Amino acid sequence: MNVLMISTDRTLLRPNGFGDAINRHRQYASRVARLDILVLAKKRTQPNQLAENCLVEPVYFWRAKPMINAVCRRHPYDLVVCQDPFLTATFGRHVKERLKEAKLIIHFHGDFFDNPYWLKEQWRNRWYRRLAENNITQADSIRAVSGAIKQKLVSRGIEAHNIYVIPTPVNLEAFVVEPAPRTKPIVLTVGRMVKAKDFPTLIAAAARVASQVPNLEWLIAGDGPLRQTLMEKTKDQPYLRWLGNVNHDQLKTYYQQANAVVMTSSNESFGKVFLEAAMARVPAVATDTAGAREIIIDGESGYIVPIGDAVRCAERVTYLLQQPQLAATMGRRAYEIVTQKFGWQKSIDAIIAMWQQTAKTGG
Repeated sequence: MNVLMISTDRTLLRPNGFGDAINRHRQYASRVARLDILVLAKKRTQPNQLAENCLVEPVYFWRAKPMINAVCRRHPYDLVVCQDPFLTATFGRHVKERLKEAKLIIHFHGDFFDNPYWLKEQWRNRWYRRLAENNITQADSIRAVSGAIKQKLVSRGIEAHNIYVIPTPVNLEAFVVEPAPRTKPIVLTVGRMVKAKDFPTLIAAAARVASQVPNLEWLIAGDGPLRQTLMEKTKDQPYLRWLGNVNHDQLKTYYQQANAVVMTSSNESFGKVFLEAAMARVPAVATDTAGAREIIIDGESGYIVPIGDAVRCAERVTYLLQQPQLAATMGRRAYEIVTQKFGWQKSIDAIIAMWQQTAKTGG
């Protein structure tokens, strides 16, 4: 089976990559005859040979169709896999029309339909939604990262049997650590500094927790366009430690130290952070997004609070910090749930099975 993937993940163009994305795509390549990846790029970048049968190439917006046509002449692709329902799916439809026999898979890594928080993030999301509504009608199969997203797609007329719920493969074993002795209360947040993560709510919640929990240290790992602004606004909150971009392999040290992991996203399709925290036996407090509901059992392996509710978030975090035995129990339960339900190889196998089934039958 020859597969052409169209992606927006520019880390795939870096020789060393980021996180587990490179390893994940090498695994995909090892299971098919050929996997080529086109990454939508804004500036000139060199191709990256991920494996003998896997070449990652940049494709530039201003000449995307001619380049895609050239790539299609090289190999007879059986399957076109698009990493979002927007621009990559639009180009994927073009490939499907050109190759005639190729099947089209569209991935939903986000909660895009009937989500007012996502629509408010930026004006162009309304345009993206229209693209998605048109593109999904042409898909032979759709992959959703959560059951909640699948239900929204079904409500829009997509046949349930053509939707595969497969979480993002996460190398859970890399985050298995024994909790370290904790001499002070530590909270950890991991995520990009973007609007969807709703850092204003997080910062407000942290201030409330700090007023009730002495010696609080709140670690924030990640980078992004809002980082500098957020750091400037929180100069008077010394308990917040902005760690910047932390190497994926080093993150487990921070999970090991944490009493709780907290995310206040307004839009989260699948929370890899919650999986990583669970492997370190750390409970999570998260806002009520599709991604959080897929992983956390409220009151059992962590807490789910309303989106934008800094008061409720602070109450739950404070409670966990003041009840270390409860936090430890919830952390162990999170580990049990995640190891039973999720896993690197389980997700890889499920994705390959979806590819094979779609290429064979078209759904």
